[in-house]
Amino acid sequence: MRQFLTIGVVLLSMLAEGQIETDPDFRRTVYREEFSVGLILHTRSPWPGVNFRRLSYSDGYNKWGYEIDYTSYRHPREIKYPVQSILGNSRSFTFGKINDFFALRGGYGRERILFDKTDQGSVSISLQTYGGVALGFLKPIYVEVRKVSGDGTYIDVVERYNPDEHDNVYVYGEDSFFTGFNETQMRLGVYGKVGVSFDYNFLDQRITSMEVGAIFDYYPSWFGLYEPGGVPVMAETDNLALWWQLYVSFNFGNKWF
Repeated sequence: MRQFLTIGVVLLSMLAEGQIETDPDFRRTVYREEFSVGLILHTRSPWPGVNFRRLSYSDGYNKWGYEIDYTSYRHPREIKYPVQSILGNSRSFTFGKINDFFALRGGYGRERILFDKTDQGSVSISLQTYGGVALGFLKPIYVEVRKVSGDGTYIDVVERYNPDEHDNVYVYGEDSFFTGFNETQMRLGVYGKVGVSFDYNFLDQRITSMEVGAIFDYYPSWFGLYEPGGVPVMAETDNLALWWQLYVSFNFGNKWF
């Protein structure tokens, strides 16, 4: 704890110096709108997500607007195992996983500038808070399996994964990610996000920032509309209704009058 406090004091002192040592030629401009695109990495997904934001300035230090996220989720009990496919190459398969889970988030929120740029090339620090609707999608898993036909010969087939049935036969691996898209089901939820962003672009009208924070996604049963017990990603284990993750994103965009 003492080390963290020491680091905090050093960062605050550096920030204070940056606020005092200003360039006399730098003139702070209040813009009207901004748009940014971001790449999101978080602790609940093996794949990066994307973010789009459109914000409007209510004054020199506050922006309000909308965001859209695309992300995928990974259950904490997921463990991928390499297996030998029909074609002889190694493929991965997650025992017990019955659905892929990914989502679109759409929300409204605020960015509050805590420390503004004081000269060309300095860093601004902002607090981000967003919340809204999370629309989840559950795509069933299909696998390649080898079975014994009625005449005693082996046949290779693609079937929707059922742990009760396929844990007793040889599974070559998951089939194509696009197999089963026509059976995708939706799940309605809500989300909240809080983070701190650091904009370090040399030009004031451009956005190049890094953002770190936490996201909370909640998918309830909505009074019996969905089966209770969380989002059905895994079989034979507890599934989650509340998904939370730490994230880091890299955002790029522009501001205009």
